[in-house]
Amino acid sequence: MPRLIDIRPGEERVPDELALTVGDVIRIAATGGRIHTGTAVEMLGVFTDSVVGTDGSILTPLGAPAIIMFRARQPGTAIVDIVLGTPFGPSETRSVLFRVES
Repeated sequence: MPRLIDIRPGEERVPDELALTVGDVIRIAATGGRIHTGTAVEMLGVFTDSVVGTDGSILTPLGAPAIIMFRARQPGTAIVDIVLGTPFGPSETRSVLFRVES
């Protein structure tokens, strides 16, 4: 069964390498990212957290995007660059090796 893997760099260290299985979805608290090399994962996008209000409306705070998501799509490897920090201050780019198995 695919897993939702949640990485929050403010609470834990971003790993240098992740072992995944096809179908896993990775959610990372970061302001940006890109696939540097490989085709084993796909980037689903950069998102802003939102919640459902008591009246059913979607509430989205102002500010920069804070979530990036990837999906493990096929066996193989990919190197992903993750941008941590804020767009208005210092940032850091970390490279993570995703190893995807079937």
